[in-house]
Amino acid sequence: MNVQDILPKMSKLYLSRIVDSFLKDVKINDEDEMREVILKNIDEFQNRDRVTRNLNFMEEDRDIALLNEMILMSLMENEGYVLEESNIFHNVEQLEDQIVQDSTEDEFIKNTIPEDKYRIYSSVLSAAWTKDEALNAHETNMLVVLRQELELTKRDHYIIESRLGRFPQKGNKHHSHRQIEKALRNLQARGIVFRFKSDAAYYVIPSEIARIIRYELGGELRKETYETLLNDLTKNHLKHILSDFRLNASGVKDSLAARILKHNILPSKALDTFSNEELKEILKGLEGVRVSGTKNARISNIIDYYENLSSKIVSDPEDERSLYYDYFEDLAARHYKRLRVNRVIEKDLDTESYFEEATRYIFENRFGLALEKMDGSRHADGKVKFQNNNETVLWDNKSSEDDYIFPEEHFTQFLNYIRANDNRVTLFLIVTSTISPDAVSKAQKLKAFSETDTDVALISAADLKFVAENWKDYSTKKEPVFNLQVLNYTGELTRSILKDRMSWSL
Repeated sequence: MNVQDILPKMSKLYLSRIVDSFLKDVKINDEDEMREVILKNIDEFQNRDRVTRNLNFMEEDRDIALLNEMILMSLMENEGYVLEESNIFHNVEQLEDQIVQDSTEDEFIKNTIPEDKYRIYSSVLSAAWTKDEALNAHETNMLVVLRQELELTKRDHYIIESRLGRFPQKGNKHHSHRQIEKALRNLQARGIVFRFKSDAAYYVIPSEIARIIRYELGGELRKETYETLLNDLTKNHLKHILSDFRLNASGVKDSLAARILKHNILPSKALDTFSNEELKEILKGLEGVRVSGTKNARISNIIDYYENLSSKIVSDPEDERSLYYDYFEDLAARHYKRLRVNRVIEKDLDTESYFEEATRYIFENRFGLALEKMDGSRHADGKVKFQNNNETVLWDNKSSEDDYIFPEEHFTQFLNYIRANDNRVTLFLIVTSTISPDAVSKAQKLKAFSETDTDVALISAADLKFVAENWKDYSTKKEPVFNLQVLNYTGELTRSILKDRMSWSL
């Protein structure tokens, strides 16, 4: 979820925590002003240095630091990085349970952590804990350095800590819900996790910072997508990975994949066992992915391919266009890699036509409007009647990888569409990705040149989808009817303008 989609569902208390996380001296009491300030400072919010700085938990109480990581791991394992509040507690408890369970299995430890590394790290960790029944920032930092030298993971640390009777807490005692709640507040105060309410309370890592968090915490792929990667490899590939890590390489393919997951072999480490030429062959089977490059580049390309995978649950199984609607913003912004990975498109040229289909789906199925037939091929992408039936609304789709600038050829094209229509066009709507200030100026110019006082509005795919999914909530009618006045405007239809227009027109 993007920040702008989360903010409307957040109350004052939770908004203030996010504002305070990166704008320390700003005091605001109004909720709408808080939302506006966060959006205006979005570049600072998603700044990598800010995010990585706030992911440093060394100065925190040990339980808070540990729980912060458990919570983030739980969120990163869920598609969209969002979990209902009750599931947060359950997932953290499961993570802690799994580590404690793994720490009791001698064979697992033997196959996961080399004996000499285990002996060295265990001795140092035990001494650090025994000293004063706590780990201070200096000791924690020394352990980080030692792990790096021994090539041990943070999960290895937790397993050894559990063997010492110190994980999750002394005596392997689990953390309470109250402690988890305290950690959740800490993550909000750091501007890392947002809390919002719709049908229930949810916690989410905003998409603007999700990738930074994933890589900073060493999480390369969700378990679900890692399973897909392993399933796409051959049985011999899996045997090779396990053999390289000196693990049992016998059994059926599913067992081999499960063993790799069980021993927490990171995707990059698993792929690093292959030669550059073998990686090249794997990449050839992934559509739309660059094959050439160094070994590290090829490994990154494979991981990026699977990171872009999402669980394809079509929102409206009765209309195939809903798949395009589900990927509406990606089609608008020409995110070819994500579209190909999720098999929305087969070739790049499909993008524009599917973008058009998704927009027609919105007007017909989400707004409940009858589409008008248009003869010939030189016409706008869509047409509906305005309220009095004597006027028309036209729209045209313009996908763009960068901000849409409204080039001169589009100006001429749209002017011809307006003038060629059989009755007055009250609104010409341009649906695109993101919008440049120059495009807004061109919209005003097109209205003047239309000579029919036609409003010319620009709207991003994200904001049109927002209207499609929320307009009924603004209506007080038992059976709401969409009013095209929501879109009847000249300039950029921003989220705030759309909310205002829905508040009085529906």
